[in-house]
Amino acid sequence: MQYLFALTLLLAPTYAIRFSLFGLPANLLLVWIFVLWTIFAAWLIYSRRINSFKVWLLSELSTKYLVLSTVFLIAGISSLFVGGISQEKLGQFIVLFLQPIGTFIILRYLHTIGNWKLPVRHSFSNGGEIGNLLIQTALLFVSVAGIYAIIQYFTLIGVPQAWWGNSEEPKRAVSFFLHPNFYALFVTPLLAFLIPVVSGQWSVARKGLKLELLTTFAWLVGVVGLFLSLSRGGWLGLLFATIAYLILAGNRKLVRLALVAGAVAVLVIIAVPNFRYRLLLPFRGEKSSVARFSLWQTGWKMVEDAPLMGKGLLGFSNNWYRYNTDQQLEHYPAPHNIALNFWADTGLLGLLSFFGLLFLAIWRGIKNRTNIYQLGLALACIALITHGLIDIPYFKGDLALVFWMLYAFL
Repeated sequence: MQYLFALTLLLAPTYAIRFSLFGLPANLLLVWIFVLWTIFAAWLIYSRRINSFKVWLLSELSTKYLVLSTVFLIAGISSLFVGGISQEKLGQFIVLFLQPIGTFIILRYLHTIGNWKLPVRHSFSNGGEIGNLLIQTALLFVSVAGIYAIIQYFTLIGVPQAWWGNSEEPKRAVSFFLHPNFYALFVTPLLAFLIPVVSGQWSVARKGLKLELLTTFAWLVGVVGLFLSLSRGGWLGLLFATIAYLILAGNRKLVRLALVAGAVAVLVIIAVPNFRYRLLLPFRGEKSSVARFSLWQTGWKMVEDAPLMGKGLLGFSNNWYRYNTDQQLEHYPAPHNIALNFWADTGLLGLLSFFGLLFLAIWRGIKNRTNIYQLGLALACIALITHGLIDIPYFKGDLALVFWMLYAFL
């Protein structure tokens, strides 16, 4: 089963492969998740674990993380009916709530019964052990995506013409995604999650450094790819996650290394005009930056109008023309702020339950900082919150799924 979940992580970007199924809109990721569930159900029946799964589920209902996830699911169900149900809203509910939470429960169950163990600090590189398969898969994805992004940036292979560099947009890498920001939104929490895995290996003496070098190289390539996406939200999210790690688990040597790496990054940004202008544009009235303020005002108007229930799923998008007063802006599907996004679309219950999940993960990570996976989850949540101040780090099928897959490490 663990190989199927590793494959699921690799297939997450396939949400963009869209088609009709029995006359209904669908995508490859959505179909794959239902296939995964079917295989899991068959495995339960074949291995005679149905009763075991029921007992586990009932016993877990009292735990904080499952209580919060249940409340979050209830908020999703409620928001499905606020403002009237529709096919589009049902699709949003499935990909943002039903499938991710269902997958999380299965993954959490497999972890609990010991189908594979989540190792504690440093065991990722113990002797001949390669470590957890999902960690390997995450490293594989960010590195391959990073290599492709680097190639794209210098050759423009696979880059839509809009991102070749023009008077409105600088040259940006998109990797396997449709938009540079989509790429950054996907890999930023993964890179943050992997920080303790990569850093933790170097704090233990080894006879050979092949695994450490390979792991570090894979992560650094992923960081370079994120850098070349020119996503300032992604930069900010990974920066805050790194600072949090240095405060919680860093040593003097690691802090000095991070300062040197930061200084090099600053020099590169200053020296390369494309990077320098990207950083300075918000202070020069850049259109996308100025638009954020207008979007936040529009989102806040919706929240003020419906503070308890919000406007329902797709509420911000469906009510855009009613609340937007900035005639210079085209239609936006979201307010580009994680708090306003949840409040407007899922109401106060959705907002509080989701942030409860985030803060529970951060608290557990701080408390159990010697566990690289719980600490990694905390860093991923910090990156998500920071990135979410100016972007949409949850409200896409692939982002929601990866969030809940990482949450299984709680």
